[in-house]
Amino acid sequence: MRKQLLIPILTVSAVAIIIITMKLTGLLWPFRLVSDQVGNPVGASLVRLRNGINDQFKFLTSIYNLNQENKDLKNQQIQLREQLSSLKEVARENELLSAQLNFNARLNFDIVSARVVSFDPDNSRRFVTIDRGTSSGLRKGQAVMSSGVLIGTVEEVNDYSSKIFLIGDPEFRIRAVAQDGRAQGVVRGQIGEGYVFEKIAQGETVNQGEQIVTTGSGLVPQGILIGVVDSVSKSENAIFQTANVRPLVDLNSLEIVFIVKGLKQ
Repeated sequence: MRKQLLIPILTVSAVAIIIITMKLTGLLWPFRLVSDQVGNPVGASLVRLRNGINDQFKFLTSIYNLNQENKDLKNQQIQLREQLSSLKEVARENELLSAQLNFNARLNFDIVSARVVSFDPDNSRRFVTIDRGTSSGLRKGQAVMSSGVLIGTVEEVNDYSSKIFLIGDPEFRIRAVAQDGRAQGVVRGQIGEGYVFEKIAQGETVNQGEQIVTTGSGLVPQGILIGVVDSVSKSENAIFQTANVRPLVDLNSLEIVFIVKGLKQ
C-alpha cells in the first residue's frame, strides 16, 4: 500500500524538479513562445471585447442621459409656455378692465365685471351666459357693456350666473337717440351685420357717422354708446325713416363684460 502511494509522489516531485530546472536554465523558452503566440492574441481579443463592451455601455448611457435631458427640457418648455399663456391672459384682462374703467370714469356708472362662460346662438337668437348673478347684485333688465359700448341686457338671473340678451338678436329693442341731431327712435338687432335704428320721425335729421346712444329706459341709464350710423334710408311716403347702425364691439368674441347696476352715489 505504501509502495502504491510512494510512486505517484515521487513522479510528481520529479516532474516539478525537471520544470524548475528547465526554467532556471532557460530551457522553457520554446514552450513560453508557443504559449505567448497562442495566448496573447486571445488575451488581446478579450481586452478589445471588454473595451468594446465598455464603450457600448458608455454610448447607451449617454443616449439615456440625452433622452432624460430632452424630457426635462420639454417639461421646462411646457411650464414656460403655461406661464407665458397665463401672463398673456392676465395682461388681456387688465387691458379690458383698464379700458372699461376709463369709459366708466366719464359715465360715472356703478359696474361689476363678469366673465363670459358660454355662448348660446340658437339660429337667429343670441345669448351669452356670465359668471355673475344675484349674489353680485344683478337684476333682470340691467345694461351690459363691453369697452363702454352696450352689448345687451340681463335676461335671466340665478345666484351665481346670468343670461345676457345680446343687442344683435332680432327680438332685441332699446330706445335710443342720435347724439348730434337728437333724433329719437328704437334700435333693434337684425340677422347679419349691424343694427337698425328705426321709428325715426321724418322731420328728424340723422347723419352718416353720427353716434347712437341710449335715451335711458328701465334699468338702462342714459348715454351708453350703441354704435355709429352707416347709412340712412328715408322715403317721403313713409311715416318713419330708418338708419343702419354699425356695431363697435364684436359680439362673437366677448370675454369680459360689465353690468351697470346703476349710477355711482
